[in-house]
Amino acid sequence: MSRASIVGMLIAAEIVIVGIALFALHGGRRLHAMHEAAFTAKPIAAIAAGNAPRISADDPQSRIVVGTSSDGLVHVKDLTSDRGVLFSDRADVHQLEVKRTLDGVAISRPDSPGFGFALFGSIERRVEIDAPAGSHVDIARCAGADVSGIAGGVAVHSQDGRIALADLQGTVDGRSDSGSVSAIRVHGDSLALQSGDGHLSLRDVSVGALNARTDDGSIEASDVAVAGASPHAVLHSGDGSIRLDGSFAPGGTYEVSTNDGSIRVGLPPNADLTVDASTADGRVLVDGSPFERGDGDAARHTVKLGNGSGNLRVSSDDGSIHILTNGAV
Repeated sequence: MSRASIVGMLIAAEIVIVGIALFALHGGRRLHAMHEAAFTAKPIAAIAAGNAPRISADDPQSRIVVGTSSDGLVHVKDLTSDRGVLFSDRADVHQLEVKRTLDGVAISRPDSPGFGFALFGSIERRVEIDAPAGSHVDIARCAGADVSGIAGGVAVHSQDGRIALADLQGTVDGRSDSGSVSAIRVHGDSLALQSGDGHLSLRDVSVGALNARTDDGSIEASDVAVAGASPHAVLHSGDGSIRLDGSFAPGGTYEVSTNDGSIRVGLPPNADLTVDASTADGRVLVDGSPFERGDGDAARHTVKLGNGSGNLRVSSDDGSIHILTNGAV
């Protein structure tokens, strides 16, 4: 038997194995036969929608990247493509739909539910949007997103994929069902981050209200400032550690908690807070000094910084708590 014949037989065997695996993974649904794909997205003309348009996007299978335009127009580029030989149980990819609305631009793609696998070739799902800096961006569904430079507010929901937010103003909301979420240089009214299964990262954040929650992942927050008319903040991890350094305005209410993990909080020397730290299983330390445990493995300590006008509650069900009053974590 020739070398070419052996290689051909091995490739055929691999195709059969992949097909069986995909069949099993997807509940026994029949996959379309192996077929060639050659989808190319159509070019989209730039749209004039004013200096502060509302940009809405809905494409659950694509990563959406948003930046600022230099000419005041809304530019949409669809980089979606299918090339090569695919296994798939879904319909063909649809062209992206872009429409001018009364207050901005609507971008969407009809659903193509199912599963696709490139055996010989590639599958790419990516949409790029450049919009005026004053835009408000609302991404209803996506497979991950990068949004930067927008001053009119941002809301992003990723069904499966990481979210990266940078250089934003206004009200900012980033939620991923499964993926990490990061926020860098966000200065605005409020910031809300949420992940069903992923790490949260915050750096250089200044807002009046902060809400950061993850069901399964750690939280790292540095150079965070919460101040405003009614400042408040919540950072919660269902299963992970929390590291936070920041400043909190007097008179506000703040909560940092985890169900399973340690917590380290760094506060500036001029902090004006009453800190109530408690753990069901671990130690409480302030500037490295531990405090005696209460009943069993539980520990609790209250420390007054400045006039103590703000209230910071720090709690862990299973882990030690470190409070540092020199800003370092």
